[in-house]
Amino acid sequence: NAAAVLKLNPYFGTARRMAVLAEAARVKARKDKINSKRTKLSAEEATKIKAAGKAWYQTMISDSDYTEFDVFSKWLGVSQ
Repeated sequence: NAAAVLKLNPYFGTARRMAVLAEAARVKARKDKINSKRTKLSAEEATKIKAAGKAWYQTMISDSDYTEFDVFSKWLGVSQ
């Protein structure tokens, strides 16, 4: 019970308030630090990155085409 502890120890309220303020300052500092390191991408850069990701994914799909093997066709759900 916080009220009972506050009656016995008047510093408890101050300590709790300072802890809350310190935590808020830590959260704000971390958010500012992360936002300063984050870079803004232009629309062109974003589309280039997205296209590269799609190309990589298509390459992975084509490189891992195991449908002609019996063992892998069971995993892929291909009926024989």
